[in-house]
Amino acid sequence: MTKTMKYCLLLGVLMVVLAQALVVNAAMTTVTGKLTGLSCLIKGYICPIDKADPMIAVERDFVLVTASGEHYFLPNVGLALKGRHALETITVTGDLDPKFKSIYAKSISVGGKEIWSLRAQQEMEKELMPKVVTP
Repeated sequence: MTKTMKYCLLLGVLMVVLAQALVVNAAMTTVTGKLTGLSCLIKGYICPIDKADPMIAVERDFVLVTASGEHYFLPNVGLALKGRHALETITVTGDLDPKFKSIYAKSISVGGKEIWSLRAQQEMEKELMPKVVTP
């Protein structure tokens, strides 16, 4: 085995080890809590108070807050869906990233009924997106 081949093999093994380390950072989990307005959480307010609270329209984002007070961002879930289910107890299943306190959601349930899934969203996007024709 030549010196170059040894370096390539060593580099390949190193890349596999590093890729596994990155995957370990995000762990599939299920978290239950209520969707609360981010600015309310930051300022320490309890809001929105109800579904008619104008704060729902003003909020720039909603976060999942657990019974123990932990909060998680849901970066791949649309604002409209979060606003529609603000104040409701939801269960989110997805990849938890503890460093950024976020969950890359795979599915969301309310009362045991799935209301959103990444798979369904991707299928809908594929169906709605126009087919690109390359010359």
